[in-house]
Amino acid sequence: MRVLAEVGVVVHSRAVTKMLIEAGASQSKDGRRLLIPENLVKGCLSDAPKSIILAGRDEATDMKLPSPNRMYVANGGEGIYIKDLLTGATRPSTTDDVRDFMILIESLPQIDFAWGMVGALDQPTHLKNIAELRTAFAYTSKHIQGGAASTEEAIQAIRMASVFTGGTEGLAKKPVMSSVCCPISPLAFEDGLSEAQVEFAKAGVPIVSMSAAVAGLTSPVTISGTVAQVNAENLASLVMTQVAKKGAPWIYSSDSCPGDLRTGSIDYGAVEAQLMRTAAAQMGRHYGLPVMAAGIGIENTSLDLSSVREGIPYMMLMALVPSDLGSGFGGLDQAAGAAFEQMIVDAWIWDSAREFIREFDADHGAIGFDLIREAGIDGNFLGKRHTLTRFKKEFIATSKPEAVFSGRVNRTERGAVVKKAKKEAERILKENRGPVASKDELRAMDEIVARVKSA
Repeated sequence: MRVLAEVGVVVHSRAVTKMLIEAGASQSKDGRRLLIPENLVKGCLSDAPKSIILAGRDEATDMKLPSPNRMYVANGGEGIYIKDLLTGATRPSTTDDVRDFMILIESLPQIDFAWGMVGALDQPTHLKNIAELRTAFAYTSKHIQGGAASTEEAIQAIRMASVFTGGTEGLAKKPVMSSVCCPISPLAFEDGLSEAQVEFAKAGVPIVSMSAAVAGLTSPVTISGTVAQVNAENLASLVMTQVAKKGAPWIYSSDSCPGDLRTGSIDYGAVEAQLMRTAAAQMGRHYGLPVMAAGIGIENTSLDLSSVREGIPYMMLMALVPSDLGSGFGGLDQAAGAAFEQMIVDAWIWDSAREFIREFDADHGAIGFDLIREAGIDGNFLGKRHTLTRFKKEFIATSKPEAVFSGRVNRTERGAVVKKAKKEAERILKENRGPVASKDELRAMDEIVARVKSA
C-alpha cells in the first residue's frame, strides 16, 4: 500500500490516467506518476470477483477458479523460433507452426488451455496478432489465453472470440478467451497494453496481470522486495480493471524470477524462481483471488532424460506452487523458442508429476475404521475387500510405473525420451490436420481478418 500511495505507478496512456484520477488516484508532485490511495485499492479488492470461469467451447473443458484440488496448465509462449532438439537446428516460426502447436494442444489431455506457443513471424505486423488468434480458435476448442498491444487489437480479439459465443454479450457470460496484460517492471503500464486491458475489462474478458519482474534487474535483488513490488504492480492492475468495469474478472499473476547478474538475462532455472512463484501465489491467495503463478516445463533439460521418471523431480517442484493456473509446456531457451517434441515430453512428465498435488479421500470409507479393527485381530490387510477394491485408485504405481522413483528403474540411452516424443508429435500432426471450428465459424473469422487487412 505504501508503494502505491507514496511511489505510485507510471501509466503512459492519457485516457487510462484520466480514468484513474477520476476514480480517486492523484498525480505525484512532478506529474509523472499516479499515486493510488489505500481506500481505492481496498474498494477494488472488494469489487473483484473471487470466483470466475475460464470457458472452453465445450463445457467439459471449462475451468472454475480458484481451483483448490488441481492446477490447470497450458503450453508456454510466445517463442520466436522452432528448434529441432535432436539436431539443434532452428528456424523462425510461422503461421503453420502456430497451427501445428494448436493441433497438439487439442490432442493432449494433459493441456487444459492454450497459449500462443510461437509467433506467426511470416505475417505483416498489423495482421500478426489477429492471424495467430484466428489460427488458435480454428484448431483448438480449449480456452485460449492471448493478449493485445492496443485498443484496436483488443477490439479485433473480442470480435473473434464472440464468433463462438453468439456475440459480445455472450462472451461476457462464456469467456472462451482471457488476456494476459503485463505490467512493465518496475511499476509501469504501457499505453497500448493498458488501453487494451480496459477494453477487455469492459467486454468481460478475464484479465491476467502477469508481472514479470527480474530480481536485481527490474526489481529489488531480494525475494521479499521483488514480491512486494510484484504485489504493487498486481494491485495497480486490479484497480485499473475494476475502475474500467466494476466486477470485471481478474487473475493475480506473476512470472517473476531472479536475474543472472553475470549476463543480465532472466534465470527461470534458478531454485529461487519457485520460491518467488510460491510467494506471489500466496499473496494472491491472501486476497482470495484466482491465481496464475506457476511455470510448468523442463525446457532443454529434456535432452538429458533417458526416461520420463527422471524428469518428475523437476516438475514436481513446479507443481507444488499453490496456483490455480500454470503454463510453460513446449518452451525452450528461457521461453525464447519452442519444440514440438518438448511439448510432448512436458505433457508426459506432468501426467505423473501432478499426482504429487492430488487430493486423497479422507472419508469414513477411505480411512476404514472397521477394516483396521478387523485387521487388528488377524493381522491381514492384503486379503481384505477394502484393499482389493481400492488399491488401484489410491496408488498409481500399477497404472503409471514411471512415477515410481526407485526399485523398478530400467535406464536407457540419454535423450531416449526426446526421440520417442518426436515420433509421437509427428504421428499426431499427421493424423490431425483439420480445423475444429465449423465452416461458418471459419468464414466469420476470415471476414474479421479481411477487414483488418484492408483497414
